[in-house]
Amino acid sequence: MIDKVTVNQDDGLTLNEPSYEKVLVDVPCTNDRHSALEDDNNIFKPGRMKERLQIPALQKHLLLSGIMSCVPGGSVVYSTCSLSPGQNDGVIQATLEHLWKETNIDVNVIDLSYMQTLFKDTFNFYPCCRFGQLVLPNLRANFGPMFICKLKRIQ
Repeated sequence: MIDKVTVNQDDGLTLNEPSYEKVLVDVPCTNDRHSALEDDNNIFKPGRMKERLQIPALQKHLLLSGIMSCVPGGSVVYSTCSLSPGQNDGVIQATLEHLWKETNIDVNVIDLSYMQTLFKDTFNFYPCCRFGQLVLPNLRANFGPMFICKLKRIQ
């Protein structure tokens, strides 16, 4: 099994050849729980506003690269540790629009709603995500938030 795993340390923005069956795109994000608990290196400091506002564009480009590096029939999982709709469903929406308008790549969003039932005793889910699943933070358990969306590349 280990011979089927590839660890790639290249810049994720440069990946554009369909080479992988499964791709994890765990993007840089505002890391909301960490930011709420830490003053050092906090992305919500006033001096970092421009950087914070540029995060969704970077996330979209990384997701596009992840999709382009996935072979047809393969799957891509997009994840953040943010509560931000703009970094979660918003990035998925912007990516889908880009793919439909600018490429011949077709993807389907995979329904992950079964996770809400499967993990109802472990996690609390935000009920209104359009494309993915958002696990709400639980400070006592030192977990969350976590957004995940799975896409299947059709062509």
